[in-house]
Amino acid sequence: MSNTRASVEALLQPFTQQNEGTLDYHGLHGFLTALTICPIDLTEQVRNESIFDGEVELPAASANELNELIARMQTTIDRGFNDEDEGFSLSCESDELEDHDDEALANWCIGFMVAHFLDEDVWFGTNEQEVCELLLPIMLASACLMMNRSFRIFAGTVSSQKICAARFPKC
Repeated sequence: MSNTRASVEALLQPFTQQNEGTLDYHGLHGFLTALTICPIDLTEQVRNESIFDGEVELPAASANELNELIARMQTTIDRGFNDEDEGFSLSCESDELEDHDDEALANWCIGFMVAHFLDEDVWFGTNEQEVCELLLPIMLASACLMMNRSFRIFAGTVSSQKICAARFPKC
């Protein structure tokens, strides 16, 4: 997926420089992972507004390239979930990254949560307890909960961080 990664990074870089809310490669991977786990129907416009944190006008060639890259990434993510030998990998598990890249993991979590927030009701429609257990460490790593004082206290304890970190594959 390294060619895909390089292409995605090249395509998104000008937008991430203009708007820090734009998802980077890891954020896009998290976004697409969430959509693979819990598919929802999105128009291309809504999808792009989520990726670019607002309205964006892409030239036709860039829009086509983005669509192709997203399709390739989603296929790889889906195969990872269904591959008994290799399994699913977070984008921050790449050999190209340092042993532990907190920013890449946080960006992956942010992208995941962006997709989750598009339709929370679908996520919590069934298996609410399992969904909560899945989302808590992702929300903590993405800093989505830091607005809430109780969660800031929870996130600040070493034991809670270890519990949440244990839920992620090694990055």
